[in-house]
Amino acid sequence: MKKPVKYCKNPDCKDEILDYSSSKREYCKDYCRNHHGHKRRKEYNLEFTTHKNGMVTNYKVLKFLLDAGIFKESLDLLIKIGFDPKYLPQKNIDIEFGPNIAYYIIKDIIFGLDPKTDEVIIYSNKKLNDEK
Repeated sequence: MKKPVKYCKNPDCKDEILDYSSSKREYCKDYCRNHHGHKRRKEYNLEFTTHKNGMVTNYKVLKFLLDAGIFKESLDLLIKIGFDPKYLPQKNIDIEFGPNIAYYIIKDIIFGLDPKTDEVIIYSNKKLNDEK
């Protein structure tokens, strides 16, 4: 009995699988199996990876301003520097920051967006702990 012709499941390869002992074999080499799995996982996690990279960029911009001693800056200028308001962490609301000011936490930086003045107010955990 002749074995049916099978082709590699990796879309980049699609070579014919010549010698196989099991009918369950789907890839011609381990490289193809690993590469195809990596591509699938990368596609699946693309949204999360994009959001994480956006938050890292936002953190770098805020850290740069914090290190320069700037604690209040307009949102327009931050956007020009590279800050992207699409990539913000979970919103928190607290009376200490003001009644209508939502604040966000990225690593060691706490910052708030003031809707009235369209400014970003930057705090660090260290600064807040010193004030208390």
